[in-house]
Amino acid sequence: MILSIRRGPAQGLKWVVGSATHGCWLGTYELEKQKTLEQFVKPGMTVYDIGAQAGFYSLLFSRLVQHEGKVYAIEPFAENVRHLLAHIQLNHIENLKVIQGALSDQSTLTGFGIGNNNCENSLLEGRNGILMVPVFSLDELIEVGQIAPPNLLKLDVEGAEFQVLVGATRTLKAYKPIVFLALHGNEQRTKCFHFLRENCYEVFNCQGIALDDNAMEDEVYAIPKG
Repeated sequence: MILSIRRGPAQGLKWVVGSATHGCWLGTYELEKQKTLEQFVKPGMTVYDIGAQAGFYSLLFSRLVQHEGKVYAIEPFAENVRHLLAHIQLNHIENLKVIQGALSDQSTLTGFGIGNNNCENSLLEGRNGILMVPVFSLDELIEVGQIAPPNLLKLDVEGAEFQVLVGATRTLKAYKPIVFLALHGNEQRTKCFHFLRENCYEVFNCQGIALDDNAMEDEVYAIPKG
């Protein structure tokens, strides 16, 4: 079934029911995060949706950056990519490209674990698992000219967020994109906070409150200082 998204910044965009949580077509999925992103994503920006799943945020970004902007949706899981491509076609989107793969701190092949639903898949250590996917570092993709440098990164990668950031170190220093992070566990939170501060970023929650190293927030964004 295809419905229009009911509310929120993505209201009116067409969505395949069952491709992700029902909160997507209802428009209530992470609504506070949606509204915070809406404040930062502007026409003409280049935005990366890293861990795009079925493309809810990719569609939203496509609308917000308008025709002059670019969106890259990065997603390794074939079922999600199939839905993502369907959403692009249903909404006649022309400013969004899909990269079927994952980001990490190096370019290689790695194992990929399938969760209880298509929103909980994750990279595995080494080459474990029956499914293997290509992974890339963001720095390498940008430096060889495969994709345009970002103005904003949105990461939701089920526990690989620190590795993605490490693989984007030179990109963060050169282009200073805004970074939105979904954090999965205390270890990832500690590593990511430390990494971002080392690279001259300040971290906030979705209400815009600056966070210290003891914060227990799972949804944060980071802005370069100065």
